[in-house]
Amino acid sequence: MRVNIQFPYNPIFHYRMVIGKDHENIAGHLAHDKVVTIIGDCRDAWFASLGFPGCVVDGISIVNSDLMLMYIAEAFHGDELDLELALADINKYGGDMLLRATRRQDGSEVFRAKSGFVFFDYSKRKVSHRPVGFNASLGLEDA
Repeated sequence: MRVNIQFPYNPIFHYRMVIGKDHENIAGHLAHDKVVTIIGDCRDAWFASLGFPGCVVDGISIVNSDLMLMYIAEAFHGDELDLELALADINKYGGDMLLRATRRQDGSEVFRAKSGFVFFDYSKRKVSHRPVGFNASLGLEDA
């Protein structure tokens, strides 16, 4: 079964990055493990843009609950990627971040990803409800 990730038409965050030499694998294209790093960088930048550096909101952090990737095209050292981030399936503990990466030079879609997250209270070592600060920053009702 091939993975299929639908990306909505309502991205809430945009992030741009350039693929470095260290993002390539032995075949000379973007390595799959570096795609996971890029997704994390985009997520971190989004949380920081909301005023929550380190993905910490009201003392509560996040844990990634799942990850799904759909590779569409190769990317190479020097390519600029425009990433769009959207949210889906928000629940009382977290939700899904949907990402789409497009090569700026020619508009080719490179990959899509779904990264599930839950809020986690590390002091209690347990899943937590969405923090009030997160809800307020996105106009969500408290969980």
